[in-house]
Amino acid sequence: NSLKLVHYFKICYSLFIQSVKGDPMLKEKMKTLPMLPGVYLMKDRDGKVIYVGKAKRLKNRVSSYFHQNKQHSKKVLRMIHHITDFDFVVVDTELDALLLECQLIQHYRPFYNRQMNYFSNYNYVHITNKGFVLTDTPTARTYGPFRLYKKMPSILRIMEETYQMPWLSEISLLALRVQLPDLQEMTFEQKKKELQGLFQGRNKKLLTYLKKRQQHFIYQLNFEKAGMLQKDIELVTYFIRRIQEQKQFLRTPSLTFSMPLAADESQKKHYLVCYGQLAETMITSGDVSPDFYYEKKEAHLSLKRQLSKEEIDPVQILISYRKKLEKEQFEIELLNKKEAEKQLN
Repeated sequence: NSLKLVHYFKICYSLFIQSVKGDPMLKEKMKTLPMLPGVYLMKDRDGKVIYVGKAKRLKNRVSSYFHQNKQHSKKVLRMIHHITDFDFVVVDTELDALLLECQLIQHYRPFYNRQMNYFSNYNYVHITNKGFVLTDTPTARTYGPFRLYKKMPSILRIMEETYQMPWLSEISLLALRVQLPDLQEMTFEQKKKELQGLFQGRNKKLLTYLKKRQQHFIYQLNFEKAGMLQKDIELVTYFIRRIQEQKQFLRTPSLTFSMPLAADESQKKHYLVCYGQLAETMITSGDVSPDFYYEKKEAHLSLKRQLSKEEIDPVQILISYRKKLEKEQFEIELLNKKEAEKQLN
């Protein structure tokens, strides 16, 4: 059935490509696509946006949908079958395209977008006396929201087992106390305080406890259990790293990064980010430093205790892009250093 379905969509795709070639409107639109960064919006016959995408070069990316390509996935083939029109927006830089794509996905909630389309599922966590509660509603006592909404039940299970929380069954607690006897002396409030610190990116004690539990099974030569705990350690390590990375970014009062304009590399676009929020952008010529108006204002952005669900993805885009620029700068400096050493030799 799966093969028949793929075959069906391939036939539809072939017919669609033929129809596009004969569609004067789409042909003319494709001619106007520039080799510049931007965002494109695919529409169905009712004019509904079914997919939003970004591109470094709009002409290449959008045109690729309208040419036969064996690399297209089943999902893409299904989507292409429903496309009857498209719109596009040209922007200054790749980063602008990423941010606009996110904004439009959150606005239109297109059927064929997966990434950034499920921000409404991001969870807040509330620690109560009866257990962890995953909630959609932020309060003064919740932490988050967390993007790893599919992994959150597993992460909370690791936490409650390792911290031997009182709502677990007595049989489970007996087994866990053998693995980690140190925590028997801790009160519930002490455990709760440590977990609050973890959610705020202030401590990694959970990892220490998990490694002790793993050592218990290694001493018993129970490598299967030790292997399962290794997976828990890797998941928690990733979770904590993401929290700390985001918290550090959100606590930064001011940072700037710059990149050349795609249409004119003699000009640069500068981004001022304050407490994780894009405060201002400015375009300058050559190596001229930006003079942000925002920095002269009296009213400034401030540190947010908690982000909304809609704010998480834009923040992650800024964090990822900043890391990308830093990596590129490091590689350039390393290359320059090697070239300098060759000349000395």
